[in-house]
Amino acid sequence: MKFPIATLSSFAAHPADSKEITFNKVLILLISLSCCLCGMVWSTMYYFVYGIGLTMVLPLLFVVIVGAAAIVSHYIRNHKVLIFTQLACITWISALIQWSIGSMEYSGLVICWSFLGPLGALIFLSLKEAIGWMIMFVIIVFISAWFEPALLGQILTVSDPVKIMFYIMNIGVSLTVVFFAATWFVQTIKKEKLRSDMLANRIQALLGQHVSKEVAVELIDDNKDKANSRFYLSTVMFVDIRDFTSFADSRAPREVGNFQNAVFCEFIDIIKDNNGIVLQALGDGIMAVFGAPNENKTHPKNAVKAGFQILDRIKKLHDSGEIPFIKLGIGLHTGKVIAGEVGNELRKFYLLSGSNVIIASRIEQLNKKLESEFLVSQELINHLPDNYITSINRGEQKLKGISRLIEIHQLV
Repeated sequence: MKFPIATLSSFAAHPADSKEITFNKVLILLISLSCCLCGMVWSTMYYFVYGIGLTMVLPLLFVVIVGAAAIVSHYIRNHKVLIFTQLACITWISALIQWSIGSMEYSGLVICWSFLGPLGALIFLSLKEAIGWMIMFVIIVFISAWFEPALLGQILTVSDPVKIMFYIMNIGVSLTVVFFAATWFVQTIKKEKLRSDMLANRIQALLGQHVSKEVAVELIDDNKDKANSRFYLSTVMFVDIRDFTSFADSRAPREVGNFQNAVFCEFIDIIKDNNGIVLQALGDGIMAVFGAPNENKTHPKNAVKAGFQILDRIKKLHDSGEIPFIKLGIGLHTGKVIAGEVGNELRKFYLLSGSNVIIASRIEQLNKKLESEFLVSQELINHLPDNYITSINRGEQKLKGISRLIEIHQLV
């Protein structure tokens, strides 16, 4: 059993062949050999019914031409020679057999075999080329049904039992081939769909280890009609670990790494639980957004809640002895931002941009000046329900790089 399989897999083989090309070569060879076998059976059948003549010779001619094409394809390592020869012969030699008999009725609809031409073109070539072969098939059917041409000068008649046998063999066998080809085609599509879904999920999972799931979906979305960037009304958060540089310089790398894992894991979990996503994680802080790319109307409340939970969680970690004492600076601002992917086919990033992102960053930095930990803008307050939080108005502040004054509130 191994020998025939190895022989088939070596048909027209080339070292540069991909698995798909190798499979197509084996498939067209199997189909051609099967059709050649049918050709010999049909030639034998016509010999006993009609004797030696054109009708008997045509199936043998198919076997000779297709067999020669298979040999040529193997030696030049190009299976396309066999593909086009097989398609042409199954389409037109079947038509010639039909016309040599001269009657749709007495031939048992032998032109059913011609349909394997457009079907094979669909499998091995392309939809565009298959349409051309389908047009040829329709023309053959029209000529056969309307004119019933008899190449031998007269219609060859057969008895009713033979006529029934022709119908069974031509319709039954040809449509059986169509069924198995369609089954293979459908199963292949299903397998490829499953494979592509698994691959997409794996890519999303791997990418999701570096960015949020929402951003991963956004980056691998292949919808070409979708704009790369768009405006979102969202709340941007910046969190900074105070004096991290001196903290890191005075400790061993392993200790710094363990500290970062403990702290950033808490940040990420809290932000995710409040419908936000972390876009950037630096050594001493993070940048997160609420309300993009998944829009929601509660993003200001979610961001405020996440900020308080972060402060509370860090305090508990310190009280339990898991991390040393640290101070944080949190800044929140609500406004329209531009969010989307930038980059090329080699690497893409999901970024936020716009003045409102800069404002959020500057608000976080303002904590040092105001000796606070949690500052938000008046724009964020405007998007919260009345009396939702307790705050201290720190007045209008000049932020670096921002032309207008920003009213700041300290959350307590």
